[in-house]
Amino acid sequence: MPWQIRSLAEASQRVRGAFRQYMPGTDASLKNNFVTVTAKVLAALSHEFELRMAYLARQLFASTATGEFLARHGSDVGIFRKPSSAASGLIHGIAPAGVTYPAGIRFLSGNVVYLSTASASADLSGNLELAVAAQSNGSVTNRDVDGILALADPVLWPDLGAEWTVGSDGLGGGADREDEDSLRARILFRKRNPPGGGKLSDYESIALSVPGVLKAWAFRAPLAPGFLVIHFLFEGRVDFIPQPGDVAAVQAAIDAQRLVRVDDSVATAPVARPVNVEIEGLAFDTPEIRAGIERAIRAMFLNRCRPGIAGDTFTVSRSWFSEAISGVTGEDRHELIEPATDIVLTNGQFPTLGTVTYGA
Repeated sequence: MPWQIRSLAEASQRVRGAFRQYMPGTDASLKNNFVTVTAKVLAALSHEFELRMAYLARQLFASTATGEFLARHGSDVGIFRKPSSAASGLIHGIAPAGVTYPAGIRFLSGNVVYLSTASASADLSGNLELAVAAQSNGSVTNRDVDGILALADPVLWPDLGAEWTVGSDGLGGGADREDEDSLRARILFRKRNPPGGGKLSDYESIALSVPGVLKAWAFRAPLAPGFLVIHFLFEGRVDFIPQPGDVAAVQAAIDAQRLVRVDDSVATAPVARPVNVEIEGLAFDTPEIRAGIERAIRAMFLNRCRPGIAGDTFTVSRSWFSEAISGVTGEDRHELIEPATDIVLTNGQFPTLGTVTYGA
C-alpha cells in the first residue's frame, strides 16, 4: 500500500481533536487561541514529516527510486549507470606514398575534434587509413559512413589531404550518459531475469550494458540449436538503426564476457522496414497535429515492436497505428488508409516510418 500523505487541513483537524481529547475544556477552533496556533504548527511539522516519509518509501523499490537511491539498487545486482563514451572508427584520405604518420593528428567535424590513435603508412597509391577517436564524449560524436572530416592543422601536416572520409563502418560507439529511465529499465530487467549461464536474457543484458544501446533482443532460430543473433537499437542514429561501428562495440562487449556457446559475430543491426502511412479525414489538420502523429507512430514502433526472424516473426497490428494517431492531442477523428493490413516482420526487420501522406 503506498504511503498516504494527509493534507494540511486533515493533519490540523487531527491535532485539534487530540487537544480536545487529552486537554478537556480547551477549544482549538478559536482563531487567536494558543491551542489553535499550536495545532497549526504541529500540523505543518507533521505534513513535512509525511512528505519526507513518502519520499523515502519511494526509494525502497527500484521501480520508483530516483537519483543515488536508484544507483544503489543497481549496484546491489551489479548494474551501474552507463557513462558517456566517445565515437571511434576509421577515416580515409590522401598522403604521400610510403610515408608513416604518428598518432595524435587532429581532425574536425562540426565542433567535434577527432585524434588519430595509431601510426599508419600510406600505400603505394597514396591512400592513408587512420584510426581516430573523438576527444569529447556523447552521441554527437558519431558520424555516418562517407561523412567528411577536415584536417585541423594543415600547417603541421602540409602533405596530408584537407578532407577525409569516414570509413565503411562509420564512427560509432559515441553515447550520452545514461538517464534514469534507462538505468531503471536495466535494473528491473536484471531482477526479473537473473543470470542463467548463457540464456538469451544474458546476451540482452550484455548488449544493454554498452553505452548508447537503447533496446536489445536475442533470438534462437526454431530447429537451429546453434543459431544465435542479437538485434539492438542505438541512440542518436536515424530510426535508432545501428551503424557498423555500433555493432562492433556491442560485439566487443559480448566477446569480453564470452559465454558458453559459440557467439562470434552475433551482434547485428536490425534491417529497417519502412512503413508508409496514408491518413484521410483529419478533423483538425494542422502542422502541429501532423508532427504529433509522426512522433506518436515512431514512439509506437519503439515501445511495442521488436525485430522478427524467420520462424519467429513479429506482427505489427494495423490497429496500433490508429491507436497512436488517436492519442495525439487535438486529433478528433481520422481514417487510416495505409497500411491496409497488419505488417509481418521477418529476417531481422524493424519498422521505421516511411512516407506519411494526408488526404482530404
